[in-house]
Amino acid sequence: MLFNKWLQFTSLFVVLSLISWYLARNPDSFILLQHLRFSDFLFLLVLRVLFLLVNGLILKAYAAKFMIHLKHKEWIGLSFVTALGNYISPFSGGMLFRAGYLKLKHNLSLTKFTILLTANYLLAFWCVAITGLISSIYLNTQSAYIPWQVPFFFGCIALILMILKSLPLPEFSSRYWVIKKIGEGTDGLKVLIQDKMLFIQIIFYIFLNIIANGLSFYVAFRSIGFDIFFSQALIISLIAVFSLLINITPANLGIQEAVVSFASSALKVGVGEGLVVALIIRAATMILVFTLGPVFLHTLSKIQSANSAHE
Repeated sequence: MLFNKWLQFTSLFVVLSLISWYLARNPDSFILLQHLRFSDFLFLLVLRVLFLLVNGLILKAYAAKFMIHLKHKEWIGLSFVTALGNYISPFSGGMLFRAGYLKLKHNLSLTKFTILLTANYLLAFWCVAITGLISSIYLNTQSAYIPWQVPFFFGCIALILMILKSLPLPEFSSRYWVIKKIGEGTDGLKVLIQDKMLFIQIIFYIFLNIIANGLSFYVAFRSIGFDIFFSQALIISLIAVFSLLINITPANLGIQEAVVSFASSALKVGVGEGLVVALIIRAATMILVFTLGPVFLHTLSKIQSANSAHE
């Protein structure tokens, strides 16, 4: 645990130092913010709320499979509290509160539930890869600049995940954490696919979040006066999703910004523009998470305490 905290804060310090160094060397990037209008930022807040609400709906759908019907304040609250916990606790600490709440309040089998949630990540990455591949091909037909590595990357991810779903994986020792999680995910996908209504529902929610996230980037780019195709903003947002695989800072703080800057550079949008957009989206998300998150944390903690008192 001590090593994990050291790694987390060291990585955070290094990444934030590099971002600060870039901004200090390129002060013109701040000029972009003068174009930001309150109405644009307000719309961006609405899109981030939608994103978090859809995360809650996904949680609600999975819980319903175990005959647990979460109330509105539960599935909405758990989404915000999970996001809050990821900012203030090392290595996705928000998930620990969510898991503890569902176990104590609803006596949910965390093993089976975790397998389904792991499957959700694999399914989400597959949807992201397919969307990225289609968007890249579309941009190419519109004569917009798109390096061949981008559709190749998305195509490889989609193909690898399809192979993982189709082929049985051998048993590995639990010390191979990544392989173990992939195995759990493929097992969960098999369970998920058998429930066609749930599968379609989750696919719909994932694509809804993809659109909401893509619109967030599109609105953010437009808000700083940068003319961009929606497909370009969507691809940048999709590449940013894979920053979740490098989960070594609170809520991927700094890592996501670096990935967005890299993706923006690859699409000839601009490193500085991408960084500013990532910071604007981060600011909007943090405002929501740190205002509504504590409110829902207090509400859910009271529900959990009341439930414990009755046992």
